[in-house]
Amino acid sequence: MNLMNTILLRHSVRDAMKHLTNTILTPLVLVATMLSSAAVLGQQQPPAEQSDLPQIVELQRLPEAVTLAKLSNGLTVIVQENHAAPVATVRCFVKNTGAINEGKYLGAGLSHVLEHVVSGGTTTKRTEKEIEAIVDGMGGATNAYTTTAHTAYFIDCPADKVDTAIELVADSMQHITFEPNEFERELRVVRRELADGEVNRQRVLWKMVNATLYRVHPAQHPTIGYLDVLNRTSNQAIIDFYRSRYIPNNQVFVVVGDVSTDHVLERVAESYRGTRRGFETYVPLPDEPPQLSPRESYREMEGQTIDFVIAWPTVKLSDPDLYPLDVAAYVLGEGTSSRLSRRLKLERPLVLSVEAVSYTPHFVHGWFGVMGSCLPENYPEVRKIVLEEVKRLQTELVSPAELAKAKKQKAAELVFGRQTVQDAAESLGRSYLSTGDPLFDVQYVKEIEHVTAEQIRAAARRYFLPQRLNTIVIAPPGKLPQQAAETTGATESPVRKVVLGNGLRVLVKRQSHLPLVHLQVVTLGSALVETDETAGRSAMLAAMFNKGTDRHSAVEIAEYFDSIGAKVSFSAGRSTILGSLTALREDFPQAAELFAECLTRPAFPEEEFAKVKQLMLAAVARRADNPMALAMETFQQALPVDSPYHVINGGTQQSLEPVTVDDIRQWYTRCLAPQNTVVAVYGDIDPDDAVSLVERLFAPLSSHKQANDIEFDRPNVISQDRVVYKPTSQPTGIVLLGYRGVSVRDEADYAALTVLDAMSSGYQYPGGWLHNELRGAGLVYAVHAFLISGPAPGFFAVNAQTAPETVDEVVARIRKNIEKAKAGDFTDEELARAKEMIVNLHAQENTTPADQALKAALDELYGLGYDHDLLFPKQISAVTREDVLRVAREYLTKSVLAVVAPKPPAEYKGDTGK
Repeated sequence: MNLMNTILLRHSVRDAMKHLTNTILTPLVLVATMLSSAAVLGQQQPPAEQSDLPQIVELQRLPEAVTLAKLSNGLTVIVQENHAAPVATVRCFVKNTGAINEGKYLGAGLSHVLEHVVSGGTTTKRTEKEIEAIVDGMGGATNAYTTTAHTAYFIDCPADKVDTAIELVADSMQHITFEPNEFERELRVVRRELADGEVNRQRVLWKMVNATLYRVHPAQHPTIGYLDVLNRTSNQAIIDFYRSRYIPNNQVFVVVGDVSTDHVLERVAESYRGTRRGFETYVPLPDEPPQLSPRESYREMEGQTIDFVIAWPTVKLSDPDLYPLDVAAYVLGEGTSSRLSRRLKLERPLVLSVEAVSYTPHFVHGWFGVMGSCLPENYPEVRKIVLEEVKRLQTELVSPAELAKAKKQKAAELVFGRQTVQDAAESLGRSYLSTGDPLFDVQYVKEIEHVTAEQIRAAARRYFLPQRLNTIVIAPPGKLPQQAAETTGATESPVRKVVLGNGLRVLVKRQSHLPLVHLQVVTLGSALVETDETAGRSAMLAAMFNKGTDRHSAVEIAEYFDSIGAKVSFSAGRSTILGSLTALREDFPQAAELFAECLTRPAFPEEEFAKVKQLMLAAVARRADNPMALAMETFQQALPVDSPYHVINGGTQQSLEPVTVDDIRQWYTRCLAPQNTVVAVYGDIDPDDAVSLVERLFAPLSSHKQANDIEFDRPNVISQDRVVYKPTSQPTGIVLLGYRGVSVRDEADYAALTVLDAMSSGYQYPGGWLHNELRGAGLVYAVHAFLISGPAPGFFAVNAQTAPETVDEVVARIRKNIEKAKAGDFTDEELARAKEMIVNLHAQENTTPADQALKAALDELYGLGYDHDLLFPKQISAVTREDVLRVAREYLTKSVLAVVAPKPPAEYKGDTGK
């Protein structure tokens, strides 16, 4: 979900106060009343332990196995049963928080600070460490976030651990103790995050948009607040905000997954025993006055591209014009065949990215806009074309084909967006906060179906007025623009493997809990076959697959897939070239025909190749804007030349400039061989039909000898310690420290290094020694260890982002923790917790057909077997203390340190990494 969709369903504060009526009683009546009340209480009052337990006062059984309940203390509970996988998510949304609801503390970002302190913080029941141990032990993934108008906390977990997750989340919502050391640590982290946000273009752009479109409404202020205001805010003010806002009647508790609704309701009520309704919260929100003249906001930031937003104020979520405006956004910018994508990407490669947005919160009027990124010299033409296409919406009726396509895309979006329990919980919670209806998303798609072309034109004429235009631009220094400013029973089959006559391996699995089918193709390529001179050719080849066949043009391909709401992707990974298709069940056979045509009959048209090459070169230039990407590139260049991980995935200017379309045709022959390819079809399809379809569609692929020389056993020895450095003018420091590692085929060592990774920095989510020490000291915003691996031996690495002046200290502390691992300075309890955490979190991975198809296909391609993922938990559980010590001492020896910062680290001796 992109940024705008993420914010679409944010809630607002209720606009009504409850009034108390005082009744004056005469003394006689007063005494009589008191005696009568005492008698009633004496006869009917339940035992104290029962009266403390919140009771269900309202219960609604809704479609799609959703239940909406309200408890006597004001708590709202939403439960959805989903038995597709043994997982669950527990979430609590806290309304009357967020940037717009902070009242006299507006601008301090109290809600965001509280999110940091409350999430996993010490309560009256258990310490922070105890909470962390419980969550890790049950394989829970926990996090939190703050938006403009609410805060949310969640734990994702195996379904059999849902009671524990409910109790933990509920405990945090009621009983935080605000331990001073935790409080101060998180305040340091927030202050660092505020500073880091000033060098993040997307954060800065979003702040500029809000400040430009809103001049009165508190939506103008950033959710994270302002550093100087936060520094003047007392800790007690933050605690008082928690006490007043974190009350049951401000909370919406959502549980989705393989659960029993009645049991969940019982556990939630029990977890809130003794917590009573609080005073109702009322925060008056001013109306934003109409915009009467154009507004512009410009800013210079380091980088090589222009990021822009061109927008007009529109409506709130409750306005019926919401629907034609949303369809208009899809017509303009959704999919490769949309109007803007055709003119700005397909016909001429003018932009790196472009999308149309209809943002309609319910607490203030929203806006309609176009946002994108381009090179500075292209911006005037890009702006001109954007305004032309917006004008077309006012002067021309959208064609029946475009209208039908947009509606189909919306229907597909609803299905695709409900695959995981996490997605479903977010939809239910946000919908309820915004509209009072947890199933608003379903009703929304129904309303979209009624939109007409005439309504779209009328809305465009009503809102897209020149005097209400807003232009927001971030440009490189000296390059500012010159212009003026029904759910059915699901069936599932085991995976079936078939090897076709040409050597192509096919994996099929039926999963019918949703009416969609996913097709995944993976073939060996990329860095396994590339060198420094040919780096990026696999990525370029992947980008050309949907740019035309001998039967269809790029536009025709894009129009078809967009018209059925399908998701299609071609890309290059570190060791593979990938193609994927996800389509609704009824559209899949025809969609698969065209998808396979792209792979087996590509035409490589010269004009499309020129556009792809230009965009890839622009993307190479853009990497310099991202210090983290620059650090990874610097690190890779310093690795052993014979290692595939030395090769830069997307290529370099030197490797891409000489490439011709004939080179890509030869690369296609070199890489796309059936003996090196796996096709997986997962979803709501008969397995026999799937095999027959793949056999027919991919018969044109033929074997060739050149494809047999791809070697997995490649050197990765770091013979000496190296320190490489790249300067940046951005006020940040990126550290990437790497050691020799293993391939995924070295199963025992890979498992042991994975456990070491989990102990040192958490598994999927931050934690472990590095996180606790470095973030605990306020030195970093993020630090994580990870395995760079694949079929060829790779590397074990740690990366961190810190302030420039603390780079050396962060490097020293990372090295100290590496030595800690080699010395065996860890407890058996830490080892056991890490293994349990990995196993339980792994059980929650790969829950969608697309995820499962990709994982099975890659494992089969790498020689592990399509069912290898089932063995992973046993391999992790088998890791011993001796295994961890052995791999730490064997692999974590010589290192490559890459640093991107304004000044070099103390260890640097002039090595350029070449």
